Amino acid sequence: MEQVQQLAEKAGGHIKEDEELLNLVNFLVEFPVAIKGNFDSGFLELPQELLVITMKYHQKYFPVWDKEEKLLPCFITVSNMPVSEGNEIQKGNERVLRARLEDARFFYDEDRKKKLEDFIEPLKGVVFQKKLGTVFEKVNRVTNLAGILANEVCPQKETQARRAAELCKADLVSQMVFEFPELQGIMGGYYASHSGEDAEVAQAIKEHYRPTFAGDDLPSCDSGACVAIADKLDTIIGCIGVGLIPSGSEDPYGLRRHALGILQIVLDRGWQLSFQSLVENGLNLIANKAKLNKDEIKKHVEELFSQRYKTLLNGEGFPYDAIDCVLSTGMDSIVDVKAKVAAFSDLKKQPYFEPLAIAFRRVASILDKKVDGEIDPGLLNEPAEKQLYAAFLKVRDPVLNHIKNKEFSSALEKMGEIKPSVDDFFDNVMVMVEDPALRANRLCLLRDISGLFSGLADFSKIVLKKG
Repeated sequence: MEQVQQLAEKAGGHIKEDEELLNLVNFLVEFPVAIKGNFDSGFLELPQELLVITMKYHQKYFPVWDKEEKLLPCFITVSNMPVSEGNEIQKGNERVLRARLEDARFFYDEDRKKKLEDFIEPLKGVVFQKKLGTVFEKVNRVTNLAGILANEVCPQKETQARRAAELCKADLVSQMVFEFPELQGIMGGYYASHSGEDAEVAQAIKEHYRPTFAGDDLPSCDSGACVAIADKLDTIIGCIGVGLIPSGSEDPYGLRRHALGILQIVLDRGWQLSFQSLVENGLNLIANKAKLNKDEIKKHVEELFSQRYKTLLNGEGFPYDAIDCVLSTGMDSIVDVKAKVAAFSDLKKQPYFEPLAIAFRRVASILDKKVDGEIDPGLLNEPAEKQLYAAFLKVRDPVLNHIKNKEFSSALEKMGEIKPSVDDFFDNVMVMVEDPALRANRLCLLRDISGLFSGLADFSKIVLKKG
């Protein structure tokens, strides 16, 4: 690496840290000798990503960058032997790179003779997955889903999101992507700009595959985020819909990675959207292809996202039982789930948490069946149940307001005020009395109290030190 860096500095540039390429080259050679090669500066007119991929992934060269993070017309390769007189190794590498870049320039020029939208029709002949039809069909679904999503979270960008979705797979049938598959999406962005498309549309096309791996960048614009979510969700729902469900280490279509990508994008954007509604829209669009019924597909999709969310939150250091108790109540708002887990994790650190959790578990455990009806204050005849009802009325509206305003920590804290009355109620009042009216009324009271916290967390999932 020192050899490579020294040559780059002599050329007036630097090498970006790239551990993967360094390790690969290191294990390819026994007697490493760094050599600087050059290429025609005219090739710098080609997309930067194309030059980097050609050098790094095809030739195992180190690209050289200037202070402004632009490529210089040179590269560093690592020979497996000492350099001989005549620089034959350098010249040989330069010839190979020049041939590859000449091919790339030819494909680039040929592709740009047409508009990007001219590549849409040929997608009818490209199969996405044999049970799910062509890429053209997938694009139609993604366009509808991206439009629905954009209308909900960034309505001012709906037109751009739909247009980006229409064009997002067009570069798959271009000559450049056929030769350099790693550039799918990226070349679409360049061709969109060349075709006169809106700048955000081009950016969205370029970024809609993100994130493609752990630690990858997320889409930087709203339209790109919408198309990325729509594309990934369509793949998830479609594959599960035809029975391609991830199991164990088997996940050939990368559904787990797609689910994690969607979660990361939504959290990054802070979008308050209905996950259930989004899945429902996706199900409707894939209905004519699905082999499983809607409920089965929805169950598998929700399980997939729940597992990925647990992995994501565990990685951020949240307690596993805090994650379980929140996810057990459902996952309609992806953003709210994380906020609730954070609030619950903070509550767990408080000295009064365990007695509070025990009290709420006592409330939930007695409600093993659905309870109908409303509380009749006139049937509250024991002092402890009257006191509990009064305490409930006192905290109900503040708690609901805190939840409405997404102030989950404040809601849990306020809810804790009812604990002494709950303990007193269970110590002095028999719930399951013979009188059906009294029994039903007391169950209604406990049901309404349970309803306050059931939307935030399932206290039965909390692991208590006392066992």
